[in-house]
Amino acid sequence: MEIRCLIVDDDEMSRVSLEKLIAKIPDIEIVGTCMNATQALTILEDEYVDVLLLDIQLPGLSGLDLVQSVQYLPYVIFVTSRADYALQAFEFKDKIIDFITKPVIMQRLSNALDRVRELVRNDQPPLSSPDLFIRSEGRIVRLDLNNLLYIETKGDYVAFVTEEEQFMVHSTLKAIDELLLQPHLMKVHRSFIINLHKIRDIEENSILLINKKIIPVSRQFKPLLIRRINPLG
Repeated sequence: MEIRCLIVDDDEMSRVSLEKLIAKIPDIEIVGTCMNATQALTILEDEYVDVLLLDIQLPGLSGLDLVQSVQYLPYVIFVTSRADYALQAFEFKDKIIDFITKPVIMQRLSNALDRVRELVRNDQPPLSSPDLFIRSEGRIVRLDLNNLLYIETKGDYVAFVTEEEQFMVHSTLKAIDELLLQPHLMKVHRSFIINLHKIRDIEENSILLINKKIIPVSRQFKPLLIRRINPLG
């Protein structure tokens, strides 16, 4: 399984050194390198990333600030010369894999990335109830999430679309992110969640559903989509 990583360090020599070390580790793709948190946030909006290799002392926002700013935080391996930040860094323990001090030892980095690989491999959404009650047009409707084609945000409303009908709910896509706990539902664009069981085919930047609806897929979510459906061949 290929792991997608993003390097964030303001020191060019450190970035180059990490790139050379990672080149020796199989199945690791560097999706980008950047010198500050602002650049990293831009990349994270457009690309799917499994792990950040993140320095703490950065110009502007620090690495710790970046960790707190990302809505969907990848796993994080801190790579820094500031060992005194270790305790503070591990406050984000759910996503922090390791805290590596410079100079980086190859085996330590390789072991940390192996842990990321194992976590990503086992990172399957837990099961939750397949039913959802929604308020739509003055009534409360029980919706079977297995029958959903897709969910789309439309301003202050969210459209739940099945093969038979559409329900408009006053909400936001962010407010219904817990639906992603369903293993067959996945966000593929900032405005769309789709039912993976309703896909007919996938093109470069779009998905065709069984009802012939074309759904855009962003670069950020495309790699995870391919990983989730695990195509043969």
